[in-house]
Amino acid sequence: MAVPVISVIVPVYNVEKYLKKCIESILMQTFHNFELICVNDGTTDNSRSILEKYKQEDKRIIIIDKKNGGLSSARNEGLKYAKGEFISFVDSDDWITPDMLEKLYKNITFFNSDISMCAVNLFDELSQSIKNDSYFNFSIFPKDFDNKVFSFEDTKNFIMDIPVMAWNKLYRHDFLKQCNAKFPDGKIFEDGPFFFSIFFKTKRVSIVRDTLYYYRINREGSLTQKNGKNLFDIIVVVNLMFNELKNSNIFKDVKYEFFKRKADDIIYRYELIPASLKSLFSKKFKKSSCLLNENYFDFSIINKKYPVSYKNICRIKAKTSILAFYLYKFKKRLMYKIMQLLCTEENIYYLKFWSLKIRFKKRANICNIWYENDQIHIILFSKIKFNFKFEYSKIEQK
Repeated sequence: MAVPVISVIVPVYNVEKYLKKCIESILMQTFHNFELICVNDGTTDNSRSILEKYKQEDKRIIIIDKKNGGLSSARNEGLKYAKGEFISFVDSDDWITPDMLEKLYKNITFFNSDISMCAVNLFDELSQSIKNDSYFNFSIFPKDFDNKVFSFEDTKNFIMDIPVMAWNKLYRHDFLKQCNAKFPDGKIFEDGPFFFSIFFKTKRVSIVRDTLYYYRINREGSLTQKNGKNLFDIIVVVNLMFNELKNSNIFKDVKYEFFKRKADDIIYRYELIPASLKSLFSKKFKKSSCLLNENYFDFSIINKKYPVSYKNICRIKAKTSILAFYLYKFKKRLMYKIMQLLCTEENIYYLKFWSLKIRFKKRANICNIWYENDQIHIILFSKIKFNFKFEYSKIEQK
């Protein structure tokens, strides 16, 4: 077989129900000079037999067998074997239109771009219907982005709306090698870090507005449907994306939009995990998340611009349920008000909670409050005594 122009990489794991449609959609391409690298990621169903059948009928198919390591490791393995000048990824439960490779190839070569991308349709497995989604259909791109090459800097006003998926794109292979582009092994949500690692290193991107890829959603057994510890990967993945973004020259322009979008991503996954894992998720988030880095984010700005996202991130940081979060917020507010009482030199106690206002004179025989040895001491009517631990400095830092 001659050296292929395009290497199409398909990771395969327990998709016997969908694999035939995927493979046939690739073999029926109007562009013929490609190799189809199918990475058998330790599949346990009949997927391997299906691949072998197609390999016997078409010499362009290459099967690579490996132990199960997840989607990222399968794609990375495929990249090691790829010989094509250009790289394409197709997921084994999806399919492509007959002219996808041809249209992307013509686009990427005409504009001499490093990345060419196309629009996507969603196929809902539950309803067996096609769904249109603004994130996938390129409506975010202004019309003047058609028929031209552009850079990531040109997209800073909508960069967080650009679809990061690996599979609706054609990549120049040498460019991926220069970037040392790899998917994060053993992690789900892998497309974001991969895309960010290459998008900020090129000034030559082009688009094909045609819908050429069909992405299957709501499939039984899909990784995105799982809700256990694998959802913890979102913390690591957001950190990887942040590290790529902060080294770009548009970081200051888009960092708060990044915070908002990725905070919402983390919040969504946090709500999906079982209650028994929420505390552990919170600990990992508090320990390592870039979204809590005060060196890069002014949280007073975030609270003002995105109050809902900010409060929910604080809830995760404070850990567990919505009720626990608001109890924590009430305690913090109450303690802060008490310290205000102690610090004022006026002869009046004045408290305000939302619309509730309390105002009374300082009289030791009625109410006496003081702070000593990290404790609040309260005496009411010279008889009723309260004292409780209160480390004011720690409350202020939370």
